[in-house]
Amino acid sequence: MPMIALILWAAIHFAQSGTGELRLTVTDPAGLPIQSAVDIVSQANEIRQRFDTDDRGTLTATRLPFGTYHVEVARNGFATFSGLVEIRSALPTEYRVTLSLAPVQTQVTVGADDTVLDQHRTSTLNHIGAEAMQHRLTALPGRSLPDLVNTQPGWLLEANGVLHPRGSEYQTQYVVDGLPLTDNRSPAFAPELEADDVHAMTVLTAGYPAEYGRKLGGVIEVVTAGNARRGFHGSVAASIGSFTTASGYAMGEYGWGRNTFGVSGNVARTDRYLDPPVEENFTNSGRGTNVAMHFERALTDADRVGLIARHAGATFSVPNERVQEEAGQAQDRDARETAGQFSYQHMFSAQVLDVRGLARDISAGLSSNPRSTPIAPPSSRDTPGRPSQCRTSACRKKRGKHRTGTRAKPPVSFRISTCSARRCSTCEAWRATSPPACRRIRGRRRSRRIRTVGFVSCISRRPSPVMPVRTNGKPAWTATSPRSGSSSAIE
Repeated sequence: MPMIALILWAAIHFAQSGTGELRLTVTDPAGLPIQSAVDIVSQANEIRQRFDTDDRGTLTATRLPFGTYHVEVARNGFATFSGLVEIRSALPTEYRVTLSLAPVQTQVTVGADDTVLDQHRTSTLNHIGAEAMQHRLTALPGRSLPDLVNTQPGWLLEANGVLHPRGSEYQTQYVVDGLPLTDNRSPAFAPELEADDVHAMTVLTAGYPAEYGRKLGGVIEVVTAGNARRGFHGSVAASIGSFTTASGYAMGEYGWGRNTFGVSGNVARTDRYLDPPVEENFTNSGRGTNVAMHFERALTDADRVGLIARHAGATFSVPNERVQEEAGQAQDRDARETAGQFSYQHMFSAQVLDVRGLARDISAGLSSNPRSTPIAPPSSRDTPGRPSQCRTSACRKKRGKHRTGTRAKPPVSFRISTCSARRCSTCEAWRATSPPACRRIRGRRRSRRIRTVGFVSCISRRPSPVMPVRTNGKPAWTATSPRSGSSSAIE
């Protein structure tokens, strides 16, 4: 049965968001608005964005992480302006620039300081900007976002794309567009959140703000919606690789007036979706799809509403072991996720009201053919060369002397020096620790517990599994050779 979960969150934050807004106005010496090109750069936040002011000489840059930004304004016939502005609150920061006429003579221009360090920051915070995402290495389907996080210090990427922050086990929290997701986002458990849809990402491993308190191993904050730009903008990306890996991504966005609408989609497939347990890479194909839509409208200068909808799915085969492949096992898994998010923001004179709600439906399923072969690897903590005293309740019920819980000898144990065995067959398979010594049993000394001469089957390089059988109405065990296939019954 697939598991379906519906999660609904609504949160109200008063100036608690980690991003701010810059409202820029450009005028000439007479105070008239002019159109110009504006570059906003923050080296500490890895942000480099270019904007164009409208006919009123204004622009609004949203979702800027807190920090110091270098602003450069240029227009033909005017001197280039360069300055620094700090974003420290979710409240909009008003910044007015007046361009002077370009001088005829040559002059020396003194630039502002770099924005490499943020002097107001008291904890470790790593930003991954859009430029770093565009130039990232191509990853296998389902692992584009974990591979990006793995480039940051303090993170470990385990098998099947599982992230471990600072060595902790499953303590990663995702914050997607301001709302927390605490479930496992590795490829084996959830569909992919495509990195091409991410405009900015912040990674925290210490010094968490108060709003991050559900999982404290590591926090990955993801922003999927970018700044509004007028007109149509789009991008297309495709890649191919080994293991028949192929992926394609397309995005289109259109902005008009106070509105912005965008759609994106991604498809991918590969023959190495998970990390296989054996080198042969049996039954390891997978494919995934991802479709997203976002709409944003600025109702007034103080009110803004947004809507984001996303549907993602992944279907992949479970990799087989050699024994399972020989048996013809075929197991398929699928995961589906549909999410819708609504946001509303209202700016007061000294506070910001930010309300966000998320509805999410998650499903996972497993299908298998009748030839499924579970594998239960044996384990032993006994001292090598000595028989173990079994004290489990299952052994006491099956064996007469074990019912009283006394320190009786196990009914199947070799106490001769030439051959020793460990662990009873009810709990785990027996292991012969001295295969060469078993050869001497046949020639010189034959134990009464050996009913057949074919005990040579335990002579192998690998430990021979022992299967429970019944002989003459009494419990017995048979050891099967991995090579010859012969077996012997042991009482």
